[in-house]
Amino acid sequence: MVGLEKAMTSLGVGLAGCNMVYESSGMMASLLGASFEAMLIDDEMLSQVYRTLRGIEVTEETLGFEAIKEAVYGEGHFLGGQHTMDAMQRDYFWPSKLTDRQQPSVWEEQGSLDMWQRANTRVKEILAEHQPVYIRPETDAEIRRKYKILLEA
Repeated sequence: MVGLEKAMTSLGVGLAGCNMVYESSGMMASLLGASFEAMLIDDEMLSQVYRTLRGIEVTEETLGFEAIKEAVYGEGHFLGGQHTMDAMQRDYFWPSKLTDRQQPSVWEEQGSLDMWQRANTRVKEILAEHQPVYIRPETDAEIRRKYKILLEA
């Protein structure tokens, strides 16, 4: 339920004109708790909200009258047309690996992981792989010569 509440609240706030989110991504229980998993899930949710707020552009190009004619007088469908491919790239929200749009049988074959479990796996990957460097190695070495630093380099 917390996901539904956060999504609807975020969408409502976005529709009211807000375009910046503070102190809510990853937060739970009225800011009493936070988690890395929730932060990743909220990032995906807010990306979908942002895509919704962008709206649908209506122009001669996006309406695709020529693509419609090609479908009617051609193969009888528009699925492989360039206009459709361009529209999918431009207009469709492509979620990260957290959202699972597989068929239920495929989801079961792949371990039946829920979104929280997928987020937990991704959090562990990020924490293992992401090693940012905030200061130059020479500066770090100088600081360590000058002060007793207990944290590993």
